[in-house]
Amino acid sequence: MSIQEVKKAWQDYWTQSKHKELFLDEMSKTIISELLKNFRDVSGNRFLEAGCGRGMISAQMAELGADVHLLDISSDALQLARKYFAQKNVHASFTQGDIIDLPFRESTFDIVWNAGVMEHFEAGPQLKILQNIKNIIKPKGFFITFNPFDGAFFYKIGKRFAEKKGTWPYGPEYPVKSLQEQCRTAGFTVLKEYAICFKENLAYFSYVSKTLRSILKRIFKPFPDRFLIRVFGGYLLVTVAVKQD
Repeated sequence: MSIQEVKKAWQDYWTQSKHKELFLDEMSKTIISELLKNFRDVSGNRFLEAGCGRGMISAQMAELGADVHLLDISSDALQLARKYFAQKNVHASFTQGDIIDLPFRESTFDIVWNAGVMEHFEAGPQLKILQNIKNIIKPKGFFITFNPFDGAFFYKIGKRFAEKKGTWPYGPEYPVKSLQEQCRTAGFTVLKEYAICFKENLAYFSYVSKTLRSILKRIFKPFPDRFLIRVFGGYLLVTVAVKQD
């Protein structure tokens, strides 16, 4: 699928989703926790969410004092984000734009992050995105990205099943095994890379069988997430990198 088809798929997705209720789900709360774990004091830092969707996680960063900027190709996504920021009574700057051709000056942001974006692009465009992101980050600034993990056992089975049935709603996805080499080529030093979100991994098995997923959920309940992620993978791979210069 071409880049233009990827963009259209997500513009269509947000057009269809613009009336959905806005609330923080468990995965969003986990991502917030991981952002704070990696950056601790976000106050005063200039944040960009590059591919923001509803922007709800960034709104929590704004509540903690971050200078938040949001970018998305979809005007409907940005409309949802504006609505949520208004509900939370926090401020952000909203830009409709393309992650392939970022409309920001060099060395503008302390932290750029996104979730569920990089996996929609193949290797060539993905590297271009990383290089563009590197350019707009300040020296020693950070990039953190959360993407569906190639090692997420149940997610990959559910995704494959849904694609065959024609019920997959998220457009093309290329689960990420690692972004370390791509990040290094783009000019980042990768600090760490790890998987999170076992429950969301298992949730995708609903595309195969909701009943079987419920049975597995009960079987896995006594086991700690750390163990289950080690055996079956987490849904999201977290990549944390710093700009080299």
